[in-house]
Formats: sequence, structure tokens, C-alpha cells
Amino acid sequence: MPSCLGTPRELEIVLNGPIGPQRLHDDTVVVDEGGWYRTITPSSSWPGANEILFSNLNMRDPEGEIDAIIGEYHGLGLPLTWCVYPWTQPSDLGNRLLARGATQSVVLGVLGSASFPLELVRGVEVTRVDPRSEEEYESYIGLMSAGFNLPPDEVVFRRRRYRQLIDGPDPCMHLLLARYNREVAGCCAMVVKEDSAHMTGVYVKPEFQARGVFPSLRAAALKYLRGIGIDLVTGHANEKSAVWVERFGSKVIYSYRIYQLSPPSVP
Repeated sequence: MPSCLGTPRELEIVLNGPIGPQRLHDDTVVVDEGGWYRTITPSSSWPGANEILFSNLNMRDPEGEIDAIIGEYHGLGLPLTWCVYPWTQPSDLGNRLLARGATQSVVLGVLGSASFPLELVRGVEVTRVDPRSEEEYESYIGLMSAGFNLPPDEVVFRRRRYRQLIDGPDPCMHLLLARYNREVAGCCAMVVKEDSAHMTGVYVKPEFQARGVFPSLRAAALKYLRGIGIDLVTGHANEKSAVWVERFGSKVIYSYRIYQLSPPSVP
């Protein structure tokens, strides 16, 4: 796994990209102290709602603290995801989690510029979802939920939460819906921060892949960000997306692994 390839400022922006109100349920407990940032959401079976984004283990007894943290989540019947970076200590934390039955995936933390010249591909139309349009909103929720195979409780949460965040005179979140020849084909979301935006939830239906839907979604997102004076765009993409990162104007700042541990009663 490569070390960080960006500047300290770039690293900070990309690391903090996923943090935002779109992830917090009403009952989410956020632990943000002592080098830790983690969330505990008793109402959610979605692993991403119960996440250790940053950790700072006690090096005198890392095994004991790992077991205590996992026990806290599993004692509530919750899954958890644990993010492990190239600099995370102990350096073999990933192997310790695998030994406890975790599964793993590789993620790329990427950074791009809204000035990158992208245009919509012919045949693709991208609209920013109007919170007052039930048809547009439900089309987005349905596509996103199916694309990421969300459990019912997470769908209920996002349907309510996203509408709150995209509404009002100065929304912090924007949902984009792409149509190919008038058929709903793909979607993504943007969370707008003070000096950057985070793109997340990118999904394109398999039958519409390789038809310009993703670059069109990104082109529409970058155009909007240029209009509101934001240049930096972050994203966290799976390893399979690496070939598209530079092609569409981003660079990999670092890669990391996410380890997922289900509670004992859940396969």
C-alpha cells in the first residue's frame, strides 16, 4: 500500500472528505477525541454508520483495546468498519483485524480540481434533484438504494436525511441524476464544504456503463462547483476505479483499507 502522495493540506482535505451531516443519524454517537473519530449508530445495520475513521490505539495493549472496541459494537448487535491507513499503528493492525474474521477492501482517497475540462456526453442529460419534485427525488433514492444494496433502515434514513440537506436557500448537499436517452441511468451526490466538495454515492446501472454517464455526472458536478467558487473536489473510490481517476481530473493522494466485522449472529 503506497504512502501519502499529496501535500499535508491535500491529505487533510481528502481525509476529512467523508465527514459530514449526511452520515449522522439522530441517534449517532460521535467519538472525536484523543486521535479517534468513530461513530456508533444503534438504529442502523449499515456498516458505514458504525465506522472507525481514525484510530489511536494504546500501544501498550493494542490487542486488549481492539477487542474492547469490537466488543462495544458487537455487544449492541452492530457491524463496524475500521479504516486502516499506511501510517496507522500498529503497522499490522489490518492483519490483527483479519485474524478476528474481518473482510477487507482497498479504497483510494482522491483529489481533483473543478477547473478540469469535462463536458456532458451526447445522449446524457444530468439534472440536480429538486427537493420539491417527488418524482426526481424518488428516482434518485430508488437508484442509489438498489445500486448499493442498502438495508431498509438505511434507505428510510437517507430518504429523510437527504431531503433535509438538499433543501433551503443554501443547501450543503446536492444530488445529481443522469438519464441516457431519457432513461434513468446513474446518480451521485456532492457534499459542499467551506473550501471543497466531496463526491460520493456514484452509481451507474450496468446496462448504461461505458456510455458516458459517469463523466457526464462529473462534468455537471464540476460545472456547478465552478459556479459557486469551489475548486477542490475529493472522493473515496474503490480500487477498480483507479483507471478512471486521472482520466477525469483527479489524483490519488493515498490508498487505505477498510475492514468490516459483522456481529457474531450475522453471517
